[in-house]
Amino acid sequence: MTKYSTCLGGLVLVFSLLAPTNDVWAAQKKLPEVTADTLPVVLEADSIEFDEVNHLATAQGHAVARYADLVFRADRVTLDAETNVIRAFASAGKKIKIQRHNTDTLTGDFLEYHLNDSTGYLEGAEGSSKVPYGAVYIKGARVEVADPQTAHEKKWLRGSYLRGSAPDSAVVRWNGASYTTCKQEHPHYLLRSKRIVMVPGKYIVLHHPRVYAGSAYLFTMPFNMVVNQKPKSKNVTTIRPNYDSDKHLGLEARSTFSWNNGQLALGAGIWQEGMFEYQARVDQQIASWLSLYAGDNHQYDSSTDETKSRPFWGAALAHSGWAMDVGWAQREKRSVVRKPGQKEYETTLWRDPEVGLTSPWVGLHIGDFSQYARFKGNWGRFQETGVKRGDYRGDFIERYGWGIDYYTEYPFRLGAWTISPFFKGDYWNYGYKNDGSDRQIVTIGTLGVRASCGGFEIGSAFEQKRVSGRSAFGNGWDRNYDTDTFYQRVGIKIGPSLTFAVQGVFDLTGNKNELSSMGYILTYDNSCCTRWELTVNDDLTDSNNNDWITLSFAITAFPDSRFKMGNESLSNPFGRPGGLAVRRQRYEPTLMEKDGTEQAEEAEIIMPKFDI
Repeated sequence: MTKYSTCLGGLVLVFSLLAPTNDVWAAQKKLPEVTADTLPVVLEADSIEFDEVNHLATAQGHAVARYADLVFRADRVTLDAETNVIRAFASAGKKIKIQRHNTDTLTGDFLEYHLNDSTGYLEGAEGSSKVPYGAVYIKGARVEVADPQTAHEKKWLRGSYLRGSAPDSAVVRWNGASYTTCKQEHPHYLLRSKRIVMVPGKYIVLHHPRVYAGSAYLFTMPFNMVVNQKPKSKNVTTIRPNYDSDKHLGLEARSTFSWNNGQLALGAGIWQEGMFEYQARVDQQIASWLSLYAGDNHQYDSSTDETKSRPFWGAALAHSGWAMDVGWAQREKRSVVRKPGQKEYETTLWRDPEVGLTSPWVGLHIGDFSQYARFKGNWGRFQETGVKRGDYRGDFIERYGWGIDYYTEYPFRLGAWTISPFFKGDYWNYGYKNDGSDRQIVTIGTLGVRASCGGFEIGSAFEQKRVSGRSAFGNGWDRNYDTDTFYQRVGIKIGPSLTFAVQGVFDLTGNKNELSSMGYILTYDNSCCTRWELTVNDDLTDSNNNDWITLSFAITAFPDSRFKMGNESLSNPFGRPGGLAVRRQRYEPTLMEKDGTEQAEEAEIIMPKFDI
């Protein structure tokens, strides 16, 4: 193989995803003139010829052009040294291929690119680009490329989308294109648009896209859709419907504005019953181990039929597996599940402050047998307002407590079955500084087993809670009761991507022996790009009145895209405790395990992650 080297300043990435980006704004300035000693290009091919009369270099046979961190491959490449026009050709059945950082790729049939003004086009283009969790795939009949200034002059995009782009980066416009995060040859969903504009590493803007499920047309969006490729930024507003049993139908809007060391999250909702709510929260990271937060939840309270401001503020700390949250709150809405399947006890709480602490998990492993333990602590001054029960008159009371979490499991194979017996232990010892010097000790043990074979899964778990002593808040927000609960869950695949599961909750407390609730879960997960889940809870008790339905949807490549209509969820004892990393996974986790672990993770002390 021979090489032909020349200096061709201005040869920038001709293709969508492959341009380098610097934090320089140059939408109002002309690009500098091309010089002969700026950006070197190396050509490699089976044969390279240079026609001095016509100033034309031709590379043929496995032609490769290397420029900075870019690799461009084609069957034949020509370069006109007089007009600074590069053309690339693909043989029948083959494609031109461009790659950057060995990640983003673009292919096509024919390329023409003008180095002098950084414009060009690519016929029959297909491309992919990395996003925070996965990739997006775009196909178009024709792709045009231009520098940020030219793209702005041609009105491809507003200037705000181009701000921060390097003057020699490539903005790409796809004409008659399709967009999806599904890598299948026939995608499960896609969006079609007359125009898709990509600012590499920043935004993908789809002009009034049409939405398809498979090949079936669903609807056309009345607005442009913006996909943010920056993993730390989510400056996109979402508007969606929702339903609440107290407020009925509503419309909610949410938006997050991010910067390197923090973010501002805003939300608002208007409901059929006439309530208007809003939320605001700002997080600012001070050091790698410390983040401060503050906000306000202007929320409706069904017990008082009032909508009030509920401010909160505090700090989150994390280091070497230790995690702590120190937080103050006024008129905080708090919901407590006293018994599995039972309707939540809701109240209003003041925290002045509350401190939660968890230690790292300590593990002991012998073969496939694993057990874990960690320490936890809690201290705070609390006031539950609007109640008078027993000796509690609504005053601030100091509560302090310590506890231990324990978990063990032993997965093994039995023929075609994967079986995972497990045990969870949860211990809390609370003391109260009040006249009665009350103390409450809560011990919860859960013994269960998960089993799966092919598309079938089954789980059984017995949870026993024992409480001694009493709470200084009477029968208030932190009062616990003895319970004996048995869970039975069965799931089966009823299609390539469809799973149906049933969960029964049996109340065995005292002399009871009754089926208290049934849960039904229908999950569509194509293991590629989308996940739908419909959950129905049927309360079988006479007094609980806890029937509900929820629907959730998420695009796998964008975890923050998850939409859930309804706030309820089934009690799930089949997951691992929150924050517990799996030492080694020799089997595919069941849906019941995934859902239970996600539920436990949501209750953990969370340290916001930002660049610092």
